[in-house]
Amino acid sequence: MIGNKLRVLHVTEAFGGGVRSAIIHYITGADQFEHSLFARVRVGHETLDLPAGIDVHRVDGGLRGFFLEARRAVLDGNYDIVHLHSSYAGALRAMLPRGTRVVYSPHCYVMEAGHGAVKKHVYRTVEKTLAQRAQVLVAVSPHEESIGLGLRADMPSEVVENIVMPVPAVGSAAPRVEGKPVISMIGRIMAQKDPGFYASVCSELGSSRYRFVWIGDGEAHSRAVLESAGVEVTGWLPPTEVRELLRISDLYVHTAAWEGGPLATLEAADAGCAVLARSIPSMESLGYALAGSRPLDVAQAVDLFFSDTQYQESVRLATKAIAQASTIERMSRSLDAAYGQAMSLR
Repeated sequence: MIGNKLRVLHVTEAFGGGVRSAIIHYITGADQFEHSLFARVRVGHETLDLPAGIDVHRVDGGLRGFFLEARRAVLDGNYDIVHLHSSYAGALRAMLPRGTRVVYSPHCYVMEAGHGAVKKHVYRTVEKTLAQRAQVLVAVSPHEESIGLGLRADMPSEVVENIVMPVPAVGSAAPRVEGKPVISMIGRIMAQKDPGFYASVCSELGSSRYRFVWIGDGEAHSRAVLESAGVEVTGWLPPTEVRELLRISDLYVHTAAWEGGPLATLEAADAGCAVLARSIPSMESLGYALAGSRPLDVAQAVDLFFSDTQYQESVRLATKAIAQASTIERMSRSLDAAYGQAMSLR
């Protein structure tokens, strides 16, 4: 402890994308703690910049070296709390000495991913075993918390939902095509975000009536599938340009096959863009308007959004409620409660 501040070490093997953003939000939004970071950086997955003055230990190389150095950093650092982020960093729960106050954030449990039955069983068994040590679970959605409590019913837990920081308007977005509603999606083009599902939705709807945009980049084959369905793929853009595209979008359609608590939908909500989500448990638990589990269902929900003012208003109200609840003050209070539970661990 430094002065009256608890010393928290954030540890992650996957310092990129949503994990990076979440950690930086914790650091900037909960300054009642003294934060340090031990991270293996994912090149090409950078999002927000770390605030100045943060003690950072970056490592490269393989997982074996990461685990050894991370354990050494914990033992040498005299931290009050060690906050492990993502499943690989979570494996340190088996390596840290008793008495270490551990907080664990899976940022989407690995067995939620699109693996086969055998792999899912193995991952669940590992997570269940690791859940038995003293720790506090910090989940990014009620659904993620329910998974954790299914691994160990008496595990202390707290839901700390993701947030987004406001981004000022710069007025540089691509112009709207007159008469065509703009439908957007954000993400790395990869299995989790299911670009094939989005492409199928767009094919059902037809590019003659709508303009489809995918903000991001990734796998070449899946990008080609999107483009063949009439989707404009922007590549990676600065945050200000992403927000401008969201501001001119009429609807954000989130097609991920699995999620913890996505930041992209919060960015859309913050930009004032209505959000429709593919029906998966995490999105339901977060309160998003759901569009169904098949591409045809989602396409029909999109058409209904633009033809039925009452349905459109219900989607907008659900989105607005999520945006209003996504505050740095709420996140800070929830994280404070989680760390308070960690300090009471024996």
